[in-house]
Amino acid sequence: MNIKDSKANIRKEICKRRMDIPSHILSEIDSSLPDFIAAIEDEDLTKALGKAKRIALYRSFNGEVPVDGLAQFFMNKGIICCFPRIVNGNMIFCDCDTLSDDEFEISSYGIKEPVVSKPAVDPEDIDIVVLPAVAYNEEGTRLGMGGGFYDRFIGAFDSAGPYLLGICYEFQICSEVPTESQDITADFIAVIPEEIYGNNN
Repeated sequence: MNIKDSKANIRKEICKRRMDIPSHILSEIDSSLPDFIAAIEDEDLTKALGKAKRIALYRSFNGEVPVDGLAQFFMNKGIICCFPRIVNGNMIFCDCDTLSDDEFEISSYGIKEPVVSKPAVDPEDIDIVVLPAVAYNEEGTRLGMGGGFYDRFIGAFDSAGPYLLGICYEFQICSEVPTESQDITADFIAVIPEEIYGNNN
């Protein structure tokens, strides 16, 4: 099996398992995520979060780990939060002051993204990127949905880019994830253990 087919099979399996997580479990994860992240004892992560002035997040879709609660936590601390928008096949990030619907619209992919009036942020001003992902291998290399948006965005940095924080369910750690040269690797992965989302998959 070639790499493309292998990735497609993993996406199909993992996405189904994500979609099977009940909405009330997702809500519980969303509300508890700030405390979950704060309790992680990792010196580099703690240092990155302590220094961050602007953090890029995503609006969850199709069972992705919900991070709205985490975004609101950061906003309440005075940290600027920005979110992705696809423009002409490329991903930009735009600051949003709140998570209210008047700051977001539904994209052609069905995902909430900042309204078109929001200006793009200079990528160099982003300190941390919270990554959505389909899966990671044990080394932290990420498998996305196949659009390559995050790979291209992170790959465009000439020097050290932002700190990359992956957040995923335990079943998304997959040793079979194949890697290619353009695939990005998270600096740290916060893995939500199975007992939190239960036997719903």
